[in-house]
Amino acid sequence: MYQCNVSSVRSIPEVFPTRLCGVLRTDNAEVGFQACLAALEAGIGTIEITKTVPSCFELIRGLIATTGNRYPIGVGTVWDPGAVKEAKQAGASFVVTPVVLPEVGQACREHDILCILGALTPTEIYHARLGGAALVKVFPIAPVGGPRYVEALAGPMGGVPLWVSGGVAIEDIGAYLALGVKAVGLTAALFPPEALANGNMEVVRQNAARAAQAAAAVPAT
Repeated sequence: MYQCNVSSVRSIPEVFPTRLCGVLRTDNAEVGFQACLAALEAGIGTIEITKTVPSCFELIRGLIATTGNRYPIGVGTVWDPGAVKEAKQAGASFVVTPVVLPEVGQACREHDILCILGALTPTEIYHARLGGAALVKVFPIAPVGGPRYVEALAGPMGGVPLWVSGGVAIEDIGAYLALGVKAVGLTAALFPPEALANGNMEVVRQNAARAAQAAAAVPAT
């Protein structure tokens, strides 16, 4: 079994060097593996494998081994604090929840892994930080206004490091990063279901390259 040798929590810039994260949701682990490799090679930089993907921890081990541990890989859609230990053992760099789960935050502290808790409202974002989130995933961002919602949060919550996810379009990456968002999660915009169904990795590569170009055009804050 591949074991991660990292002995301390990695920083947000270390985990999200391009400020982008591909979020993989698929029922086909083999196709998902190839899609993740294509996205990483084209410049995405970081991948989140959701727990809904079959054999997700084996997929994480495979990606880390295949790429020589060059890219941060995390586990998403985590509801159970017990999954944090599995994530750490698989070599994951971070854990993501869809909602505020302080028990997962506590498990992340115990296992020394970067914690990202999902939230939407200002109250939830506040409680996510209290619950141990180094980074708060505002999800789902697109239905509540996209960049305009992030802009509205900036006044009272300007110091909170945010990840945005849920319906993000590649065309909006620049707007989010210009608002100071630390990481942008891309799901269908990077991994279109029809492309995965057809095994069309070229579409994934093109999407990843476009996303990487959009992120690189905005200076880090």
